[in-house]
Amino acid sequence: MTHVLAIDIGGTKIAAGLVADDGTVSHDREVPTDARDAAAVAAALAGLVDDVVGDALAAGLSAADVADVVGIGSAGPVDTVTGTVHPVNIVSLRGFPLVEHVAAHAAKVLGRPARARLAQDGQCFAAAEQWIGAAQGSPSMMGVVVSTGIGGGIVLDGRILSGKSGNAGFISHVGVVLDGELLPGSGASGVVEAYASGPAMVRAALAQGWRPGERVDAKVLTADARDGDPVARAVIAAGTRALASAFASSAALFDLSDIVVGGGVASAGDVLMDPLRRAFAEFAVYPHLADVRLTPSALPRGSGLVGAGRLGWTALAG
Repeated sequence: MTHVLAIDIGGTKIAAGLVADDGTVSHDREVPTDARDAAAVAAALAGLVDDVVGDALAAGLSAADVADVVGIGSAGPVDTVTGTVHPVNIVSLRGFPLVEHVAAHAAKVLGRPARARLAQDGQCFAAAEQWIGAAQGSPSMMGVVVSTGIGGGIVLDGRILSGKSGNAGFISHVGVVLDGELLPGSGASGVVEAYASGPAMVRAALAQGWRPGERVDAKVLTADARDGDPVARAVIAAGTRALASAFASSAALFDLSDIVVGGGVASAGDVLMDPLRRAFAEFAVYPHLADVRLTPSALPRGSGLVGAGRLGWTALAG
């Protein structure tokens, strides 16, 4: 049975594993991300490939059971033309020849030529949800990760929408319509991430007198909203309205069937999803928008490997 080697690169960890054609992940490993030292990142990537393939061979697979395509999902922006990435929070990877390095080391381990395919982590999240998650089989869907920032990807007719540089679906900088509303303290500049990310909503709540002097984060904010705190509820309502505006614009542009929401903030469940659905219904003024399904992620936080594996499987299919 063939498996695809998948790599998921984030600000805190780099993970790798083998992904089967049903989305099952095996022999996965992870290491901390060194955000400052490019040589350390290069060594970590090589070590992960060595360990994952080594584990698989020890378990009875042969090198021929591992495909010659590696799927890589990374924090973005990415540059699929040059095979590099330029993430805001991983200085060590900016301009690093990621695709070339991974492909060369995979070829060395497998004993035959190998290639690598790169996509944004938000695109990999979307691909995973469309493959085996909440939007399984959807003909047109968007996956959105709401966390420290807001990322996303779009899958049309079973394929990740890439764009000229590999950054299609970069929803964080979609402009939003809020009828002149402004979240106090958010530093909002008219784009959805400035209103609806975890830190933006926390800043807005603090500016309105919520939990003064305390060390707080989005988890505390959503917990307080669940307990009925009026400031927390109002801020989340405004943030999800901004998110719904961006969703409605994207759904209109791409004629989406599904939007799947994941990430740390989205794990709050109905505290976020209920006001998000209500706000989206206000913006969805046409029937083909009103029937767009908004659902929370059905996959664990480790779905980045599943999406990177899907990228590899799609490349194998031509």
